[in-house]
Amino acid sequence: MARRPSFQHGIKRVKIRDWPTTASTPDEVAARVTYTGNPKHKTYPSPAGPPAWRSDAAKCDRYATADWPRLQDAIRAGCVSDFRGDFPFRAWLWINDVLHEARLTNEATGDYHGFPINDRGQYPEPLERVEAAPRVRIPVA
Repeated sequence: MARRPSFQHGIKRVKIRDWPTTASTPDEVAARVTYTGNPKHKTYPSPAGPPAWRSDAAKCDRYATADWPRLQDAIRAGCVSDFRGDFPFRAWLWINDVLHEARLTNEATGDYHGFPINDRGQYPEPLERVEAAPRVRIPVA
């Protein structure tokens, strides 16, 4: 009889971390971040470039670019993962009742891209902190 493989497939859940004592304050970090987006999540032209949506990437709703800086709400609230340099690698907030993740794209400049998380199995842990993430309403364009 063949042995069962010892590895498991699946997505490793990321953890929401406490704000590091060595980092600048959440307000200072949030003031320095930018959001350019990533064309692989877009079906429309954006500041990230022409649309290049891939079927294996989450598809983003179209929001006005003036609303993109709302990811700063997640950073100000400290709903973040581990840091890479001066910035959190990931941050989470609810947009129109859908959890979104902002992911650091450029560690030197603090530029991010974001996307919805449509599978609860991919939510970060602990779930109590996910539920406490900031909630914003943004009109879909």
